Amino acid sequence: MSPRGRNEKKTRTRSFILIGDGFDELEVVYLIHKFRQAGLLIKVVSLFNKLVYSRQGVGIKADCALAEHPFENVTENCLLILPTGGRNGETLRQDARVRPLLQLVNERHGRVAVTDGQSNLAHDLCQVFTSSPSVIHPAEEPLELFVAALTDHALFAS
Repeated sequence: MSPRGRNEKKTRTRSFILIGDGFDELEVVYLIHKFRQAGLLIKVVSLFNKLVYSRQGVGIKADCALAEHPFENVTENCLLILPTGGRNGETLRQDARVRPLLQLVNERHGRVAVTDGQSNLAHDLCQVFTSSPSVIHPAEEPLELFVAALTDHALFAS
């Protein structure tokens, strides 16, 4: 008999990044790159179409659109990242589907990370999240340290 866990698959933290048109390409691409470099799966979810354009016109092909219900099987091992750079924070905040999504993640004890702790989206998040902690990027911390902490959390929560 093999040692326990040797042949079993580890349950990885399911990570998602939610973007809409007008996102900051540096922030989003850096997050995706660091997660994938660490060997973590991260799904890019768009608000509408699979092809999403940054504020500078750079297109990213999302893995799925929000209408495809990628969060149906959200568990406590879920991490939802909400980048606020560019116009993305306000775009997410104004979309009527995002607040119920945050409530769903909260109810199922998932975690949500916001890249700007001073944004209106971060303020809304603090009102929604009651039963599980959210992760908010402090303004004085470099993005690189925040992303490293997120990837470490996703790795060790697995």
